[in-house]
Amino acid sequence: METSKKCAFVSHKNTEGSCTFTFNTEITYEMPVAILTSDIKQFQGVLTFAARLIELENSLSTEYLKDTLFAEYVSKIEGQHTRDLELVKQHGVDEISSKISGLVNLISEKERVFSEQTRELHSDYSKQIKDLSREKSKIEDAATAAKQEIEANLQKEIKSLRKQLSDKEVELQSASKSETLLRSQCMSESDRLIKIIEEKNAQQIQCMRESYERSIQLKEEALEQREARITQKEKEFDTAVHRNASSSFRGQDGEQYFKDLVKEKMNWILEDTSKTPHSCDSFATIHNLPVFFELKNYTDDVKTTEVNKFLRDMKDHPEVPIGIFVSLNTKITGKDRSKSILIEWIHDTQCAVYIQPFKELDIDYTLLVIDQVIKMSKAYNKLLTSTNTISQETVLQERIDKARVYMERYILETVALIKHVANDQKQHRALVESSYSHTLSMLKSQSENVSTALEIITGQFEEDNTIDETLIREQVSETPKKKKKGATAAKN
Repeated sequence: METSKKCAFVSHKNTEGSCTFTFNTEITYEMPVAILTSDIKQFQGVLTFAARLIELENSLSTEYLKDTLFAEYVSKIEGQHTRDLELVKQHGVDEISSKISGLVNLISEKERVFSEQTRELHSDYSKQIKDLSREKSKIEDAATAAKQEIEANLQKEIKSLRKQLSDKEVELQSASKSETLLRSQCMSESDRLIKIIEEKNAQQIQCMRESYERSIQLKEEALEQREARITQKEKEFDTAVHRNASSSFRGQDGEQYFKDLVKEKMNWILEDTSKTPHSCDSFATIHNLPVFFELKNYTDDVKTTEVNKFLRDMKDHPEVPIGIFVSLNTKITGKDRSKSILIEWIHDTQCAVYIQPFKELDIDYTLLVIDQVIKMSKAYNKLLTSTNTISQETVLQERIDKARVYMERYILETVALIKHVANDQKQHRALVESSYSHTLSMLKSQSENVSTALEIITGQFEEDNTIDETLIREQVSETPKKKKKGATAAKN
């Protein structure tokens, strides 16, 4: 369909406070700016005026009237629109220019201030650079002068040193000639004296050499034995450290240590009952009396649960009248920490002995106390088995209460004695070690004296090559007397 015959109106829609019309135009048609920027009243006036023009165009009959009137009116509208558009452009340009002029002035002012600051900084830096260059030139001149002065002084010192060196070389040559002469004389004299000494004291030299070699051999053997002992101790220490890292190994080592100790000291043979339920760690028959042993090799205090297990095992075995609870290294939780040995009567007829810590006490006295307690428990159990009457038990209980005071006093005094003996042992050990170190130092000094004497006799001592003949003569005159004394001693 041609656009001249198509209707321009499309739709009409009312909205809040206004009404929207939709029209069709040609694709190449461009809407005038004045219409696009006009308000509603202006646009309505344009539409009304356009409607009148359309009616006027429809009322004109001839083509000439259409062309002349309509063209003249259109030209007037275009001229008016062009003038309005120029005014709007001029107004926009003036408004933008007025807004930008302030910003341009501000930018120009900032540029002027920045250029002034730049010039000032440039002048300051140029002054500083000039000052630094002047100082650099001064320093370089001073360094050059100092270098020249040092070189001149070094040249003077080198000349003086060369002169001294030449003088010293001359003196050295003259001294070397006299030294070689003196050395040859001394060597010939020393050879003569050595021959005399070797002829006179050959037997003594041989005896001294043999004694020296024997002492060296003994020292070497002692050192080898000591090194072997140290190596063995290091191996044992490494093994102990490795096993001590594991609680099971540590417990086995503690039990084995205690078993070997009591077998060596008291001839007690402990049987392993750790794998038997409710039977403590070890069992032994001492003085025809069954005894339980609970051994703990802990690094921390023994907990109350272990003590409760020990008491439960004792309760499950009433035929065992005595149990020994030994903590090798630490205290026992719940027990008096000031007392190293504790005795308790449990389950009416059983005796429990607690030792804490075992390794800090004197081993011999501690094992002796355990032996005495076992004997006492044996006597008590004999009295219990002889009669089962209540009156006998009360009598025995009274006796036990009276004897407990003396037993506790005995245990406290024994513990104090053990500690005193341990301190005495430490002091004696320190005294022996100090005397041993003093003896070693004396032997070392004697060895050095003997080796120095042998070096002097064999001519290997280089500290002083001149030998006083008077001393040699005195030694030669004294040697027969020494031989006579040795002979008389041998006869005696």
